[in-house]
Amino acid sequence: MPQPNFLLIGAQKCGTEALYNALRQHPDIFMSPNKEPFFFVMDGRPPEYRIPSPGYARWLVWEWERYLGLFEGAAGQKAIGEASAIYLSSYFPERTAERIRRRLPGARLIAVLRQPADRAYSAFNYYNARGLEPLGDFTEALAAEPARIRANEIPDLRHRMNGCYFANLKPFFELFPRERIHVILYEDWEARPGAVLRETFRFLCVDENAPVEVKRLNVTRRYRSQRLRHVLQGRSRFGRWPEALLPAGFRRVLGRWNESGVPPLPLEIRRTLTESYREDILALQELIGRDLSRWLRHGSP
Repeated sequence: MPQPNFLLIGAQKCGTEALYNALRQHPDIFMSPNKEPFFFVMDGRPPEYRIPSPGYARWLVWEWERYLGLFEGAAGQKAIGEASAIYLSSYFPERTAERIRRRLPGARLIAVLRQPADRAYSAFNYYNARGLEPLGDFTEALAAEPARIRANEIPDLRHRMNGCYFANLKPFFELFPRERIHVILYEDWEARPGAVLRETFRFLCVDENAPVEVKRLNVTRRYRSQRLRHVLQGRSRFGRWPEALLPAGFRRVLGRWNESGVPPLPLEIRRTLTESYREDILALQELIGRDLSRWLRHGSP
């Protein structure tokens, strides 16, 4: 049975959804149809952290044979992978890295990194919009983080800690050769996706000139009403009745009205949060050999 030979390990809200969808278009790459099985966070047992909803749990895969089954559709592709962005979180990264090395010792790893204060704010808004982040204020969520960690809540809500990339990446660099770890900076991925893809294809030893379309996906949004969002998506107790009673055009208009723009991160909060990452950023740039001084600037992105 085919096994993955590369993993897109994260980080969350750094463009991994778009990268996953670009990679899966390449004829020499097979991506797991379940983008984020989270297997190496669990490796043989159900998750130890608290599961917030059945919807969160439906993609989780912790049995090895079932995990391998995700790749049974591979038909001779050179590169076989999956994209669980949680692997590069603060949830026991050394344990995750060790599990990957034990199961897939020859694997290649891809990480996408974003200015950590901006990533944290994007993650907060993303999970708030989906009802997983119950707090409506970013600073409150940051203050609640230590208590959430003690309560063993889902690692997705470690908005600040998940941006400590040096601490979270270091175990991977300790266990895998540097030439098998490919680090992408989010700003490069946003500004020149074609060039970043060609570099990534070369890293995976596949044709770098394969035609691939890049689309922005999983864009963070906020909603005026979560209840209305669930009704329009057929996820409320009323089932899918809006599809039968409301014209499609009206549902689209109502859905667009329900979306509200994400307010910019206040500069003072961004400055304070960025300063809290300073030592980690400086250590990270040494680890990956990239100049990250622009991440330490205090203006808006």
